[in-house]
Amino acid sequence: MSRGNATWVLYAVLSCLGFLLNGLGSVLVPLQKDLHVGRAQVAFYPTLFAVGLLLVGVVGGRLMSRIGRSAALRASIGGMILGGLLLAAPVRALTLLGALLLGVGGALLIQLIPALLAALHPHAPAAAVGEANGLASGASVLAPLAVAGALASGVGWRIGYLAVPLVMLVLVAVPAWRVPLPVPSEPGPDTPPGRGRALLGPWLEVLFAVSVEFCMVFWAASAVIDWHHASAGLAPAVASLFLVGMATGRSLAVPITRRVPSARVLMLVCTAIAGAGFALFWAAPVLPLAAAGLAVAGLGVALLYPTTVSRTVAAWPHAPDRAAARAALASGVAIGGAPFLLARLADVNGLRTAYLVVPVLLLALAVRAVAARS
Repeated sequence: MSRGNATWVLYAVLSCLGFLLNGLGSVLVPLQKDLHVGRAQVAFYPTLFAVGLLLVGVVGGRLMSRIGRSAALRASIGGMILGGLLLAAPVRALTLLGALLLGVGGALLIQLIPALLAALHPHAPAAAVGEANGLASGASVLAPLAVAGALASGVGWRIGYLAVPLVMLVLVAVPAWRVPLPVPSEPGPDTPPGRGRALLGPWLEVLFAVSVEFCMVFWAASAVIDWHHASAGLAPAVASLFLVGMATGRSLAVPITRRVPSARVLMLVCTAIAGAGFALFWAAPVLPLAAAGLAVAGLGVALLYPTTVSRTVAAWPHAPDRAAARAALASGVAIGGAPFLLARLADVNGLRTAYLVVPVLLLALAVRAVAARS
């Protein structure tokens, strides 16, 4: 798979988004102290990202057809830069606006990436999306470490969280302004006749895959504390092994998709690996085994999003930007809904029982893969 300048620009911008999104949880406590507010008042910040996905999922297709892909990419980069700067402000209203701009800019990018990579690499769209997400996952692992290092050295969370991604976004903005991007051959109608049913199945696949991913990302540390009495400092480090597994799997997207060219077979293999890893994490009697389960689960989950989102874009080949917008909508529903549902179930039945939502979602994804094959 050849990678031109446009591909590398998209990879770099998505890596910056991965850093900013996954580092956000690490800055909530110091942000809370800076603003002198309660925990509940900063817990809302990650939700704004899901709100951005929902907004883009609803209007992103029409917006893309009006302003074009190049302008949308520049708007995404500008939104993330401005959002990061506002998040660093000492005024709560500005920080909220900054978080929302980060969410909208990131959501616009999430809509753009699958459609653009599918156009740039028509013979290996899942591999390209997987490789892009692999780099973003690697950046995600670095984000909490950078924040922790900045706090420990006394330079403050703003340097650790914002310096690297904002500088990189500024540097990437110049080639992003000049690099030619593929233009859709035919915009197509907003709801192509007879194609809505074709998109429903892949849309559900994205919903299930992203739900699994963020149930693990948001609540694995709490599970490690509840089930194995890990300390507040150790639990996030153990939970990060899920991200390490995902980064490893996505970095191998190209060779894996070459060996398993069928998207349906790949989905079944990935759900089986993820299910095995989750079972070890859920049932492990000791912390080291639970940690190993998290890494295996991350390895299995790694290619589920790239595969399902590529199938969604392929379902509407005449309107890829609108299909990608629908995929962004599925991601927003998943991020905003599944972890919240898990938390509500945990309040009633305990976290161990609530976490059985994950294998149910994996089973639904496997059933979808088998049904699509038939």
